[in-house]
Amino acid sequence: MEANIHKFQAFVKAAECGSFTRTAQQLGYTQSSVSRMVQGLEEDWGVRLFERTGGTVRLTKEGERLLPEARAVVQSFERLTMKVDDINGLESGNVSIAAPSSIVSWKLARPLGAFAEDHPNIEIDITESTYGEAEKLLTEGAVDVAFVPKKLDPASFSSKLFHKDEIVVVSKRGHFGEGRSSIPIDLLKDERFIADTETAPLLQKELRHAVVRCETSDFNAILALIDAGLGISLLPMLALGKLPDTLEIHHLEIRAFRTMYMAHRLGQGLSLAALTFLSYLREQ
Repeated sequence: MEANIHKFQAFVKAAECGSFTRTAQQLGYTQSSVSRMVQGLEEDWGVRLFERTGGTVRLTKEGERLLPEARAVVQSFERLTMKVDDINGLESGNVSIAAPSSIVSWKLARPLGAFAEDHPNIEIDITESTYGEAEKLLTEGAVDVAFVPKKLDPASFSSKLFHKDEIVVVSKRGHFGEGRSSIPIDLLKDERFIADTETAPLLQKELRHAVVRCETSDFNAILALIDAGLGISLLPMLALGKLPDTLEIHHLEIRAFRTMYMAHRLGQGLSLAALTFLSYLREQ
């Protein structure tokens, strides 16, 4: 049963990539080395982990059962390595992040605070951005980590599910009448919107001719304008917190969700500072 950590890493990465060639590119090995490591692990454990078909690999049932435990071992090893480096001194560096404001406010503030407290000499650069801007900054190499609503090209980027929340209709209380729990999308076609820059793409997709009075990433401003009777909004649940009694939330009849992925580039080695910050996010 004894196996070295490199075999575990090859197994986990091959399961993510579906190809020994792509796994080799991302881990910095040759394709034959990855194949030997996975084969060695299969021999160590006495099970077949992958079905090989041409240039692709697919997990067997046994591989599917063992993958979560192997991934946990790899992640634990990464955390151990970071703690050792930390003991030896993570004295300087920089972490750059691009994310929409709701993610910055509600999902990153706590881990960023903990990271800054533990590593006071590391510079943290946060860019509040739209989805498209976050992806562009990551692609151009301007940030280490970006939070985007879709998986990026797996050949160039690692994309991990980070958060999923519902997009709801926020209006002045009684705007849609009493006793209505959900709203059909057609009922919104003649509404005036205070648009959130994060969820504006939903307006463009489902409500192409929507009348937008204002578009902003400031949720307090959006709620204030709704409360003033200037329109309604589609907002992610994450951003709402406790609403004033004058406002109310309705679900869409066909519910819509926002899925956020934490993405970073592959093949360009993240800095120790950025890798350490990612460990704080995983612990969250």
